[in-house]
Amino acid sequence: MCCRGPRAAGSGKSTLLNNLDGLDVPTSGTVTYRGRDLTDADENALTAFRRDAVGFVFQFYNLIPSLTGRENVALQ
Repeated sequence: MCCRGPRAAGSGKSTLLNNLDGLDVPTSGTVTYRGRDLTDADENALTAFRRDAVGFVFQFYNLIPSLTGRENVALQ
């Protein structure tokens, strides 16, 4: 998923994505994935969800320019 919106900060793009991927918990409502409510999931369940169902490409990924993509990922 890609989330685009106004370029101005504060429109909620990062908040939406962080709620959908289990990094944050919404202040109201629920996040459901394949029938499972993630809003009340414990940290182990959220870790499993992120590991098995979500892929991340961060906006600021701080790669080391002298390394290849594969080498940068291997550092993780």
